[in-house]
Amino acid sequence: MKDKILIVDDDAGFIDQLKASFYNYLIEGCSSIQQAVKHLSDATYDLILLDLRLNPYSDELNGLAEFEKIAAQAHGTPIVVVTADNRTDTVVTAMKLGASDFLRKSEFDYMGWQNKFKLLIENHRLNRRLSNIESANYAFIGVSAVITNIKKTLEFLSREPRITVLLTGETGTGKEVAARYLHNIGSRKDKPFITVQLTSIQSNLMESALFGHRKGAYTGASYDRAGFFKSADKGVLFLDEIGEVTPEVQVKLLRFLENRTINTVGEDSEVNLDVQIVAATNQNLAELVESGRFRADLYYRLKNFQVDLPPLRHRREDINPLLEYYITKGGYQAGLGLIDADALEALNSYNWPGNVRELRNAVDSMLLKLRLNQKSQIDLSCLPPELWMIKGNQPNSENSKKLLVSDIKSQTAAIELRQIEATLVRNIGNKGKTAKELALSLDQLRYRVKKLALYIDDLEKSFPTIFKCYFKG
Repeated sequence: MKDKILIVDDDAGFIDQLKASFYNYLIEGCSSIQQAVKHLSDATYDLILLDLRLNPYSDELNGLAEFEKIAAQAHGTPIVVVTADNRTDTVVTAMKLGASDFLRKSEFDYMGWQNKFKLLIENHRLNRRLSNIESANYAFIGVSAVITNIKKTLEFLSREPRITVLLTGETGTGKEVAARYLHNIGSRKDKPFITVQLTSIQSNLMESALFGHRKGAYTGASYDRAGFFKSADKGVLFLDEIGEVTPEVQVKLLRFLENRTINTVGEDSEVNLDVQIVAATNQNLAELVESGRFRADLYYRLKNFQVDLPPLRHRREDINPLLEYYITKGGYQAGLGLIDADALEALNSYNWPGNVRELRNAVDSMLLKLRLNQKSQIDLSCLPPELWMIKGNQPNSENSKKLLVSDIKSQTAAIELRQIEATLVRNIGNKGKTAKELALSLDQLRYRVKKLALYIDDLEKSFPTIFKCYFKG
């Protein structure tokens, strides 16, 4: 099947020229932004060519002014701006708005344009595949009763797009994962999912970023901007760290939740949008209301439906499925079989203050150490320092969890011994080379090892190479 290109240009002769030249593509043309939006709502394209001047009787670059409207409807399809304007700043502005590339009509080159079309289309396909992989990265893993119930709740909410969802929980519990799960299982899965990290937006630009602005609305507003709300039309808008929104944005967000309309900055008329809002926070919004930093009426609207994501320490039965998932994703089909019994016990005994995000990072670290040390299994030495020293009982045991080393001196000793162990392994047990690399004499290193070993329970198990080199025989 031929790749499809949409050309937005008021010059019918130019469209015919491209149709004749690039007969290996299925090319459709239209002469206005309004027609382009209709085309994009009715069909999908592999590439869009957008003329920057769509009115031959005007010097206004209306294609540039309406760029974000096209981009919002294109949902990631690459847009190439086509211009007869030779001014560099025009091209720079288009690229800043998100154009994938630009072409000048006066520089028509069949092979050059053909190669450019092919490259952009292939890159777009690759990005879509990567996006599918990214969606897999946001798999909502969990077998515990609480996660099972949350999944059922999100499935229900995905069918009720007018319901606003507030996700709460500690950092790293998977609030964005839950939001993406809601989007991916619902009727809007083929529509936009727009993530906004509110903490990354300057407070004075937040209103414009969310609701858009008109050219000239304020100093520096040199072009129209659609904003995240318009980009998310018909889809889901995920507002992360909702407690950070400015007072001005709180007013406009409340208005949207009440009547589903927004006002673009610099424009009086209202725009109706169909957007499901999913907000998230790790702050206590009720306390923010009491302190006067957050509107009470907005808080109660956001609490339309609240979903609390529990910390990992409160759903320990999900630790092993998560380990299995991330190890398999890391390229090891053995899954939990890759972890020896002691390391698995430590992983299940740890409290995971950073929650699922910390666990994922720990798996990445363990797999790296597994490869670096050429081990066949993940053992205690492969675990991050805060984990590998833990020798835990079963989570719900009446006995409290115990540390393999019991105080700060012991932890420091274990960390230093781990460095010595790694150096010994790297030097294939050669104590002379190890001492030299650590800037110690042989006697100094021997003394150091024997002093540190006093703080370690079961040295042979925790540091087998050190035990073999300095204590065995």
